[in-house]
Amino acid sequence: MMGLKRGVLIIVASVLLGYLSSSWAVLHLLLTPEHKPMTQTPVQLGFPNTKSVWVETSKDHIRLRGWLVPANQSRAIILVHGIHSNAWDCQTPDVVRAYQASGFQVFLFDLRAHGGSGGEHIGLGLHEHHDIQAIVDYLQTEAAIPPGSIGLHGTSYGAVVALFAAADIEAIKAVIADSAYANLFDVIGGELERQTGLPSEWGVMFAPGFELMGRVVYGLDIDKAMPLQAVRKIQQRPLLLIHGQEDEILPPDHARRLNQAGGPNTQLWLLPGRRHTQGVRLVPDCDKLSPLREEFLRRTTSFFKRYL
Repeated sequence: MMGLKRGVLIIVASVLLGYLSSSWAVLHLLLTPEHKPMTQTPVQLGFPNTKSVWVETSKDHIRLRGWLVPANQSRAIILVHGIHSNAWDCQTPDVVRAYQASGFQVFLFDLRAHGGSGGEHIGLGLHEHHDIQAIVDYLQTEAAIPPGSIGLHGTSYGAVVALFAAADIEAIKAVIADSAYANLFDVIGGELERQTGLPSEWGVMFAPGFELMGRVVYGLDIDKAMPLQAVRKIQQRPLLLIHGQEDEILPPDHARRLNQAGGPNTQLWLLPGRRHTQGVRLVPDCDKLSPLREEFLRRTTSFFKRYL
């Protein structure tokens, strides 16, 4: 009998160890994006007076590569790119050009674990607010941008980062979140399938392991990585939610749920006929312009003109 119990315990321990090891391996992959290099410099993209900047986060001392595009006003917009991307990727130059022409200074940067910045892992928006805080500090001290004159414009994963950052940083006055998700666990299965080839249904199976490994290995409380909670904390500040009605990566219901959690200054714009982050260019084929491009740039610049 003792031998049988010992055998059962060994089997249970082996299964548990295998589950936790697999959870860590998959989570590690999901939290480790590619460092996508720049293909063109800001000068080549038509921004000759751009200032190259390095900032460092105060909490975990990660160096972030950034650029400040000057303009004639003491108002600034921080652009936050999506995952597996970089500051100057795809449609970003179009957005920068529109904001600069409207008088806004623009700060672009490579998120932690992206592009030329330091760091090995993303933080699901929970750690990236340190990235945004470092940039806000730079804008206030080095570019003389006063509190209340700083906006955030995030795209996809960058939109999630923007929501979490605004919830923690009072100096951020207004936010545009383009194609954000509402709940991490609603999308983790899809990311699991896209990045590993494993069935998306396995996301539910791995969820407890992700929560434990996230906390123990990466210092992440995954239960708190829910943008819905962040939106509830910024209810009184202006928030423009943008989402493609045909988004197959993050269905538009995410935007509707975020909008419901928002306050009186929250707006929702669903882009008819557009898929994921296709307001300016038809990603992933960035050479093709979106039919909504002019309206997208007009609405986003008008939003910040009104609230900053």
